[in-house]
Amino acid sequence: MSTTQQRAYVYHKQKQQVCQRKKQRARKKRRNRARQEARNLMFRLSKTIDHHFPDLYEKIAGIPECRKQPQYALLELIMAGIAMFLFKKGSRNAMNNERDESTFRHNYERLFKARLPHMDTVEDVMEVLKDQHIEGLKTELVKGLLAKKILRRHRVVGHAYLVVIDGTHVMDVPAGHCPHCLHQTLKNGKIRYFHNVVEAKLIGENGFCLSLATVWSENPEEYDKQDCEFTAFQRLAAKLKRCYPRLPICVVADGLYPNQTFFRVCHTQGWSWIVTFKEGNLPSIWKRVVQRHGLPHRRRREESLRQGGKQIHRTYEWHPCMPYQGFTVHWFACEEVVDQTCTRFVYLSSLEMDCYSILELTEAGRLRWKIENEGFDVQKHHGYGLGHQFSRCSMLAMKNYYQLMQIAHLFNQLFELSSLLAEVRRPKESLEHIGQCLVGELRHEALDFAVLTALLARRIRIRYA
Repeated sequence: MSTTQQRAYVYHKQKQQVCQRKKQRARKKRRNRARQEARNLMFRLSKTIDHHFPDLYEKIAGIPECRKQPQYALLELIMAGIAMFLFKKGSRNAMNNERDESTFRHNYERLFKARLPHMDTVEDVMEVLKDQHIEGLKTELVKGLLAKKILRRHRVVGHAYLVVIDGTHVMDVPAGHCPHCLHQTLKNGKIRYFHNVVEAKLIGENGFCLSLATVWSENPEEYDKQDCEFTAFQRLAAKLKRCYPRLPICVVADGLYPNQTFFRVCHTQGWSWIVTFKEGNLPSIWKRVVQRHGLPHRRRREESLRQGGKQIHRTYEWHPCMPYQGFTVHWFACEEVVDQTCTRFVYLSSLEMDCYSILELTEAGRLRWKIENEGFDVQKHHGYGLGHQFSRCSMLAMKNYYQLMQIAHLFNQLFELSSLLAEVRRPKESLEHIGQCLVGELRHEALDFAVLTALLARRIRIRYA
């Protein structure tokens, strides 16, 4: 073989190898695109947010600037704060570690169309931005959902949204943290300083637990008695009415609340209510209930059903129209027997009941636990970091981080409970694993944004159970 033929042969081989590599890259790209089109969790989350809140960036941009020479736009800083909770990082340091990954940062900036700042820069703004601006943003987002009637099917007796009121511990702080800390003297003589929050959350039986309004339990600079959950509730009620003046509400609360002040507040605001009723509360009501137990024609209903392979028997009983301090209250109870274990639930309500509505009202009362399970517990133990002190020197920044957490939790619930996720969610796949996959897509894959463009352009209908 001559030298010219050898050169032609080598050139031909090299050209073949180049073509093969191009074909391999094209096949790999097609496989990646097919995999993303079949799964693309990050794009589905982005589509969910864009579907429900197409004007999100405009609402954030409407927050007034609080700095003189900003390096980042306020939109970029607020979105970075939301993203920290959206991806369930749980701390500013964890979010900074993700930011240091070039692929994560590149994908984030293309996905959200905003730069990803260092979380210390976000902290500088959270320390000076008034907390009512972030809470106002949350209120506007929730109002948008209510206007679209997404939560309409979760009303009780067909007219009122279930709103659970409850307080929770947020964080312990060192002495001198701020002049408004709550404090408790322990048995060993040490003083514990801490901050609590009282929340109003709209709940649904499918798992929705959305923050409507927030009030912090705080001591004034001069006081004789410390602030408490019930005192904070009265401020919360005023804020809830101011933010949602026309929203029909049924307040659901625990055994702390059945008293004359609570009844008066709800009556003044035009709300109905259901509260857990414990023995020892309102002795005059308990006396009437005991007297009516002996009547031959008590209002009762029984039902048996099978759930989760277990046989359940429930006995309902109710005594309507009991006068108390100028108010009319209705007592009802449910005794549930599951595998020889008997549990009794007792409630008071302002709503009238019959043999049909008693079932719905009992379920509404039992949904109070949603604020503990789907609300506070998820935010404390499943990635959001409620209880972590995101800002050690500024209570204002901590309040802003708390509101950003509620917004991110709102976004995640709309995604995790949607048909958009249900159609690609694998059997027995946990939400924790889905959250890891979301971050993994940003951290390890060069996302094909042509898929996102096509997904955003497609008109869809997102359904919820």
